[in-house]
Amino acid sequence: MKDSFRHTPFRREQPPNAQRGSMELWLSYIEKSPRNQTPFMFYVVDADTGYGLKGAEFSLFQRDELVFGSYSNRSGAVWFPPLREGLYQLKEAKPPKQYVPEKEAFQMYVDYNGNICIEGVPAARFQVFHKRSSEQKASFSVIKYDIRTGKRLEGAVFQLCQNHVPVATSTSDAEGFVQFYGLSEGVYQLNELCPPEGYMKVSDTHIVVVANDGTVTIDGYAAEYASIGNKPILYDIFFQKQDELTGEPLEGAVFDLLHGGIVLYTAISNEKGEINFGSFAPGTYTLKEQKPPSGYHINEHEYTVVVAQDGMVTIDDMPVEYARIRDKKEQEQITVRKYVQRLEPERGVTFQLSQNNVMVACADTNEQGEAYFHDMKPGTYMLIQLTHDGQSTGEKHTVMIEESGTIIIDNQVTNILDIQ
Repeated sequence: MKDSFRHTPFRREQPPNAQRGSMELWLSYIEKSPRNQTPFMFYVVDADTGYGLKGAEFSLFQRDELVFGSYSNRSGAVWFPPLREGLYQLKEAKPPKQYVPEKEAFQMYVDYNGNICIEGVPAARFQVFHKRSSEQKASFSVIKYDIRTGKRLEGAVFQLCQNHVPVATSTSDAEGFVQFYGLSEGVYQLNELCPPEGYMKVSDTHIVVVANDGTVTIDGYAAEYASIGNKPILYDIFFQKQDELTGEPLEGAVFDLLHGGIVLYTAISNEKGEINFGSFAPGTYTLKEQKPPSGYHINEHEYTVVVAQDGMVTIDDMPVEYARIRDKKEQEQITVRKYVQRLEPERGVTFQLSQNNVMVACADTNEQGEAYFHDMKPGTYMLIQLTHDGQSTGEKHTVMIEESGTIIIDNQVTNILDIQ
């Protein structure tokens, strides 16, 4: 059995969970439809004799979505349940044996009162004409689909050969149908010439047999059950996480990869700073940092990841091979603790950090008597206590922050200063 070939994926004229002729499905359609409407029908007939033809299969679509499937009975009547007002497309999925349709697709309109016209003709008087094939020509179709999602695929080009000589080509339509008509009795070979865009080509050759009664089998199975799947071409999304200043790799960063606002995958950087989300189909994605490495600020930028059809993967227009996403290291905070007599914390005291006589930051003590200075750049500062009117009290302390992040206050390695 060939991996890409399925014989019972779904019936083309029915919703996936329905069986043809299912009374439950029929009743559910009637139940959902307006009460003042009734089922309708039209006829499939021989163009020469006017006799009804059995076995023609039809699919009804609205906005490219399958609404219902039906087939002609022994009198040629094709029944459909009541329909809501709107425009529909009626397509013949399979003609009666030994017949070819004069036309395969029709526009159908249901008005507010439930009146139905097909190609401008009231449905009750509408007929689909078929010509008998003097050579008992056969036809068949297969469905192209995505192996991962089941989505039907447009644009696959197939070639049908007999004795390895090409006799016909066909391209899958928007519903994924690949159709061949007018085939004589014999054995054929079916091959995919060109896959749908973004998918791998199916290399298997499928054997199509047309019997003398017009029935068609593919690889020994009835053609009406046939579908051929394609695997999407996938490309890796990866990058390296680094320190903003040193370029050192960072472990433990957590990133989400999203598509359409939905998280597809979450990955964590390893000891080399590497993050690999695995393989994805062509498209546009969003990359967000969910959690930074320990001791670092989160990177709040949302990166745009583009996987092109040609396999090029970029992050904010940078090829992934060179993509580096950097985080800024948290500097150790400077804490000033202010006490009054008996070591009681003093609230509301203002401290100022200045550099070259220019104020850089201010902070007030809280209820615990503590004031904090965060993320100060390396350099030498002067810590000054201010009065309530903003003047210096005269108390000053020297603060040095080294490139390594080490903090020295009044020649002592510490980030905490106690003042009484």
